[in-house]
Amino acid sequence: MRPMLAIVLAGVLAAPLVAAQQTKPAPPQTAAPAAASKNVQTMAGILMRLNHFPSDAEKATLKGIVDNKAATEGERTVAQALINLQHKVAAADQPKLQALVKDAKTPESIQTLSSIILSLNHTPSDADKDRLKKIAS
Repeated sequence: MRPMLAIVLAGVLAAPLVAAQQTKPAPPQTAAPAAASKNVQTMAGILMRLNHFPSDAEKATLKGIVDNKAATEGERTVAQALINLQHKVAAADQPKLQALVKDAKTPESIQTLSSIILSLNHTPSDADKDRLKKIAS
């Protein structure tokens, strides 16, 4: 009888411990960065191939983004800055891009594109092209 009592007592005492372990909340997971939108991927591809300024065909694609009501304000701002680009960022676009870079609510991909355009001198650097490849894929 004593061995049976020991087994029952062990089961009764262990049950709350097992239940507590099963109801522990899962540890918080860090969210993966959101995938870049098609517009952002397109602009990253254009910027990777950039040589002084976008081609006429690329400008037409960018104009499509600017005119797209579904595009975000950040996407339209970056697209317009790329259209206006002549070897480096246009003076009128500089404060708009700087505001995107500083705004914590701006998606990381838009901040990256904006910072690359702001530092651009004829073509993106090799390091910038590596950053753009990650966005474009």
